[in-house]
This record gives sequence, structure tokens and C-alpha cells, in this order.
Amino acid sequence: MSTKEQYIKTMKYVIKSEVATKIIKNFSWMVSDKIFTMIVGVVVTAIVARYFGPESFGKFNYALAFVSLFTAISTLGLETLTVKSIVDKKYSEGVILCTSLFLRVIGGTILTILTYLSIRLIAPNDDDLHILVLLMSLTMVMKSFEVIEYWIQAYQKAKISSIIRIGVYVITALLKVFLVFIKGSLVQYAVIYTLDAAIISGALMVAYFKVREEITPWKFSFRYAKYILSQSWYLILSGLMVTLYMRIDQVMLGAMMPTKTEVGVYSAAVRIAEMWYFVPMAIITSFRPVIMNNKNISEDKYLQSIQLLYTIVAWLGIGFGIAILIFSKPIVLLLYGADYLKAASILSVSVWAGTFAMLGSARSIWLISEGLQSYTLLYTFVGLIVNIALNYLMIPIYGGFGAALATLVAQFSANIIALALFKKTRISSIMILKSFSPKSIFQYKERVAKRITNA
Repeated sequence: MSTKEQYIKTMKYVIKSEVATKIIKNFSWMVSDKIFTMIVGVVVTAIVARYFGPESFGKFNYALAFVSLFTAISTLGLETLTVKSIVDKKYSEGVILCTSLFLRVIGGTILTILTYLSIRLIAPNDDDLHILVLLMSLTMVMKSFEVIEYWIQAYQKAKISSIIRIGVYVITALLKVFLVFIKGSLVQYAVIYTLDAAIISGALMVAYFKVREEITPWKFSFRYAKYILSQSWYLILSGLMVTLYMRIDQVMLGAMMPTKTEVGVYSAAVRIAEMWYFVPMAIITSFRPVIMNNKNISEDKYLQSIQLLYTIVAWLGIGFGIAILIFSKPIVLLLYGADYLKAASILSVSVWAGTFAMLGSARSIWLISEGLQSYTLLYTFVGLIVNIALNYLMIPIYGGFGAALATLVAQFSANIIALALFKKTRISSIMILKSFSPKSIFQYKERVAKRITNA
């Protein structure tokens, strides 16, 4: 069979497959959304970074990283569990969403207060930093209404959130450019950041009540709240630790270095390194309900779909990583200018840490499906300890480059080594390592070809 004939048969198979078509359609909307926001975001961030300079840009990102440590707790670990609850239909949709919203509003409010009090204790004399942190902390309450995203993921209706986010992103991007034009302040920039979350949350709520198909009354359920929190406590802690070892580098850079300039340069590098995240995250989000459904249908299909997800994420990371290694300096100079040139070496390391981070996100679906969520706490704890220890040793010597190396080692330790030490989770580490082998791609092609032959 020629390559052309095989391609045609493969396309026919995909078109006939309702599940595959749904994944592709949902993925297309999410990717369209993220490609647009990525392009606009990178350009606007570059304009803003050039305007404020490494020191002020570093101060903003230090405040953002500090708030992120608390934001991780405010989600209450509900993301994947709520999607699973909607798919399983053990509780009504209205009960699930209303209870999740109520819990997140309470958590967000408490954490906003704690965040503000904490920064006043850590940096008592920096009033500008206090205001920045307070404004950004308010997003924890506003983003509570993004529980609608859980419903969107469960029913693979990415078109709704994509249209909303693109529209809001255009508005806030224009506001940021206008801020530079009028020579605005960091506080005004933080207001725009908060406004973005407020508009998106409101629009998602309006969209849900207009397009929902299953009309069930919204009511709070103590029973469901007790159930979901009993399942999510380790996800809350692991989410905090994930954020810690993803953001602690910026917090430690800001605290250990004499100025915030190093944070600004490091943040510029990380911003570029994270550009490709939207692709694997869109794929992971689209695969999540499919993998969970396959678990109930066929163990073989279930494992194949997980291995396929790992393989796609791994090779996307390899492709992007190689491109960054080749073009890191020209990219940094083009976007941020000579003041940020030091970010090129940091970028060359940070991009590989992202590959293991994305594989960790993909693996979380397997842990949830297997009922092994408690191990999430273990591997993130390993990553956190490794990252803090290496940051403490490397930042005073190598600055931002040392922080990037620490994050890379921490990601590998957390997502590969930690779970390989335990019998119940070892298979996951083996599957992730297998995904880096070109053989895994050819094996999947052989399975598709076999299905085509039998179709």
C-alpha cells in the first residue's frame, strides 16, 4: 500500500470515528485560541518588558510569582475531580458547579487576605509591592467563576471559552499597549491583569446559562462538598507544591539577589520557554474525558490512549526544545532587546524543564483514573525539595541560570525518578520514558494501520 493510499484510509478512519473527530474539533478550538493569545501575548509582553526595563519588570513578576504560591491553593484541586464528577454523573450538574463555585469563592477570599498580610511581613517597607500583590490577589476570588471551564472540559465545548478568551485578550492587550503609550505605572499594569480575570469569569457564567443543555437547579450540597474535599486535599497540597517548584525560583531570585533585575531577565526567558505549553495542554485537556471513558470500556484502549498522549507531548517538547537551542539569542534580541540578552542562556535550559512539566500534567490523568492521587503529593514534594535545595546552592553563584538548572533537575526528579521508586506507579515512569523512543511513534502507526485494515 502506497503512502498516499494509507494516508487516505487513515483520514477516512478518523472521519468515521466520532471520538477522534470530537477530540480534533475540541483541540482545534483550544489551539486556535492559544496560538492567537500566544502571538499577541509575546509581542505585548515584549513591549511592556522593554518599557519597564529588567528591574521594574522583575518587580512585577516577583509579585506575580508570590501571588501564584497562594493561587495554587485557591483552586482547591477541583479541576480534574470536577470534570470527572460531571462525566460520572453521580451528582447533578447544578450541584457540582454551584458547590465548586461556593468553595472556591470562600477559599479565594481567605487566601487574598493571607497573601496581602504575608507580603507586608516579608517586605514591610515596599508599599508599591504591597499594592501590586493585593491587586493580583483579587483574581483568586474572580477566577472562582471559572468553574464553568470544568463543564466546558467535560463536554468538550472549547469553542465557548476560546471565543471569550480571544475577545477579552484583545481588549486587555490593547489596554497594555495604551498603558505604554501614556507612560503608565506598574500599579496600572496590575489593574489590567486583574480586569482580565474579572471579564473572563463574568462572560463564562453568562455563556453557560445561555448554552447549557442540561438544565438542573444550582444548589449547594454539603454532601458533595464533603465528598469532593475528601478527594482533593492531596491535590490541593500537590498543586501548591507544583506551583512552589515552578515559581519558587522567581521568589528566591527576588529575595536572594540585591535587585529585581535578575528576576526580570529570568521571567523574560521563562515567558518564551512557556510559549509552547498551550499545545500540549490543549491536547491533554481534550484527551482527559476520552481516557477516563476508555478506562470504563477497555483496559487496552485505555493504556494505548495514555501512551499516545505521552508520546505526543514528549515529541512536541523535543521539537520545540531543539528550535529554541538554535535560535535562543536571536529570539531574545528581537523580542526584548540587548538589556535582556542574558535570558538566552536561561531559555536554553528552561525549555527542557517544560517538557517534563507537561508530561507530569499528562500523567495526572492516569493517577486520577487509577485512584492513585495520593502519589501526586509525593512526587511534587520530591520536586519541591530538590528545587529549593538547588536554588539555594546555585542562585548565589549563577543567578537566573542556576535557577533554571535547578528547575530542570527538579522536574526530572519529580516526573520520572520519584514514581519509579514505587511498584504501583512505576509503570507510569516507564511509559513516559518509552514515549521518548521513536519506536513508540511507529508502534502507534502500526495499530492505526491494523484498525484501518479491520475497518
